[in-house]
Amino acid sequence: MSEGTSTEVVTEGRDARVEAAAAHWGPRFVNNGTDYLDFERTLGRITRWEDWCTEWGRTAQEYEAIARRAEDAGHLVTAMDAWRRAGLCWHWAKFVFVVDVEQLRDAHGRAVADYARGAAGLSPPAERVLVPYSGEDLAAYLRVPERRDGAVPPVVVMAPGLDSVKEELQATADYFLARGLATLAIDGPGQGESEWAFPIEPAYEKAATAAVDYLERRDDVDAGRVGVFGVSLGGYYAARAMAHEPRFVAGVALAGPYRFDLEWDDLPPMTRDTFRFRSRSGDDAAARAYAGRLTLEGSAPAITSPLLVVHGALDRLVGRAHAERLAAEAPGVELRMYEDGNHGVTNHAFESRSGFADWLADKLGRDAPPAGTT
Repeated sequence: MSEGTSTEVVTEGRDARVEAAAAHWGPRFVNNGTDYLDFERTLGRITRWEDWCTEWGRTAQEYEAIARRAEDAGHLVTAMDAWRRAGLCWHWAKFVFVVDVEQLRDAHGRAVADYARGAAGLSPPAERVLVPYSGEDLAAYLRVPERRDGAVPPVVVMAPGLDSVKEELQATADYFLARGLATLAIDGPGQGESEWAFPIEPAYEKAATAAVDYLERRDDVDAGRVGVFGVSLGGYYAARAMAHEPRFVAGVALAGPYRFDLEWDDLPPMTRDTFRFRSRSGDDAAARAYAGRLTLEGSAPAITSPLLVVHGALDRLVGRAHAERLAAEAPGVELRMYEDGNHGVTNHAFESRSGFADWLADKLGRDAPPAGTT
């Protein structure tokens, strides 16, 4: 979900939506793999929200050109890095941008294709896999660390938020992988590659169960030690999974809502529009009603296994009361509140991500560090 509000003061000729993006989205973009200067120079070209997709696409195409030149020269490491950067820029191009569906579809397709060309360059590499779900497939990236003892590692199912995707989650996945945990970052219903096949699913445990079923069929991860992680709306998904899928040993819910319609009128218009689009609701009223179905009421007391709830007290999208209510109702919850934290605690990215990765590694078991570490 996007930071910012529609009441930000417009400066330098920007409309309110672009001004909100410039003021609040930098930490998220940068800590998920985009250079700060790319953020600054791209935002510097945008004054109207209607130009958002076009200008981020322009930055993406610059990286595509770098990737092709590197490939022609045989410099595959550079090429794969550039393709991933291009893919992320195309992702930002479509990020909460639903004013032009044709542009959105084109940017989405290029984000997926570009990132896939560079996925093998990650360490460990990202393998694109398909998780059977409701007669279709959910696309996911699986990364498995090489372990010195040859044992198969525990694995973390990673759930994106309202308009984040499996590609954006790889920066966070690196923290789990460094601690010997495999990761399965999945585009669930209404997300990424699955957004065209399915609307947002309030009962996300259906997708989470499909993910664990898939992992049980693999021999390179330990499906008896599965955790779940989710950020923003994915934090709600992680909590739902912990309540209804008993095979999850432990989980982390970062910046997740307790019930998504509680502060509907205070959400930025881009967030409401994106939820309306992803939920396939006809108008704002229908979207609000649909958001009310995303609730932990009745489910929170069923969370008895360990769930770490991480939240920023200054979150402008999901107020601290959401996390505090979940912690009060769920027996298995441990609450970690960052008093000056923003949405997703991206202003303390290293501290928060290291902390919850250590916590989850302790719960799932760290039999041996991955190869290449001491």
